[in-house]
Amino acid sequence: MKHTLAICTFILLVIGAHGQDVDRIKHLADSLSDANPAAAATLYVKEAGLRNLKPYIKQAYVNASYMYASIDKLDSAVWCLQQAVYNYRFVNKGFILTDPVMQKMKNNKGYDAVVSYLNQKEIEVKNPEAYTIHTGDIDLFWKAYDAFLKDTAHAEDIFNRYYFNTGSGALQDYYRVKISSTKKFAATVKHIPGYLAGIRANTLAINNIRSTIKTIYSNLHSLYDGAHFPDLYFVVGAFSSGGTSNDYGLVVGADMYAKNKSTNTSELSLWQKNNSAMFANLPYTVAHELVHFQQGGMADDTTLLHAVLVEGMADFIGELISGHTANQRLQIWAKGRERQIWQDFVKEMYLNRAYNWIANSSQETKDKPADLGYWVGYQICKAYYNNSPNKKLAITDMLNIKDYRAFYVKSGVEEYIHRL
Repeated sequence: MKHTLAICTFILLVIGAHGQDVDRIKHLADSLSDANPAAAATLYVKEAGLRNLKPYIKQAYVNASYMYASIDKLDSAVWCLQQAVYNYRFVNKGFILTDPVMQKMKNNKGYDAVVSYLNQKEIEVKNPEAYTIHTGDIDLFWKAYDAFLKDTAHAEDIFNRYYFNTGSGALQDYYRVKISSTKKFAATVKHIPGYLAGIRANTLAINNIRSTIKTIYSNLHSLYDGAHFPDLYFVVGAFSSGGTSNDYGLVVGADMYAKNKSTNTSELSLWQKNNSAMFANLPYTVAHELVHFQQGGMADDTTLLHAVLVEGMADFIGELISGHTANQRLQIWAKGRERQIWQDFVKEMYLNRAYNWIANSSQETKDKPADLGYWVGYQICKAYYNNSPNKKLAITDMLNIKDYRAFYVKSGVEEYIHRL
């Protein structure tokens, strides 16, 4: 072990002398986690101090906490856990309370304080009046974009420095999951100047729809007693995602929902053209993502049926609370084609085939849209809701499905489709 620690110290010194390669530090820590957890913990703390993006800092502190706890250095373990929770929004209370290694800290006052803090956060997110709408990342993007227009040769550095590294934790986690490469992000931005010019004013006017969003949150509160009401962040992405959720709340890619009839879309791909929406439709996407945030009670599953219900439910309940589905184009295209879509779906519904129905933009053609799984799931949920005498209970059932096959059968959707 002493030999391993000596090697670890030497590598740290070499890395420090050559630009502090933080990825090498992480990989070294990962490789030492079994053989020398003390050295691994030290390296993870080092990593946390060198990272720019909050999600990576958070994970480094969680890793360090786990390593320290595994060798009974509990004060250090608690300190690292506190950094992850208090400063970087680590909210996985289940892991903290059930993992045997993390449980070693349970008699420490600092650990108890962390759990109490997370309990309070869970109470706050159930308050329909306690959420905040954040638009600061939109402002940061346009400042970075203006700097980029003056110095296109240094696009990556500009977007990292003025947008991703200084943006909210929600933006940074969105970057980690949905963008991942500043080089690709910059290439996308360079390719669509006309489109960006056409959506700029609308992205900067998002604050004008706050009252509409408040109504959507309020409508969900009326429909579902177990609802959670997270903070809402608007960002500019790279057509990588319309929206998602993370430890910070809901994140919506405003770049996909801010065009007008006059917006130049000639620079966009076929999928981008079909999935870029009018600014007036932005609240429907917010509703869709808000429903996703409620789906923690659904059972895990790898089948296509599960996948289409997750997305179609967000479209259907989103329509109930906002007035429209977020994917109206699919509803329009499917008219008259319902039986054929269903025949194709049934062949794969119990297989791991979501890639043919959801997030399959590469399969988009002029004659057939991608993402038809959203439409399928919408129809199943709509049938279940319409056939349920207790509508409020139907919403609760949807958001807490444990048996997807039973839910499908009970919905009666096949009878509905066959009548068309």
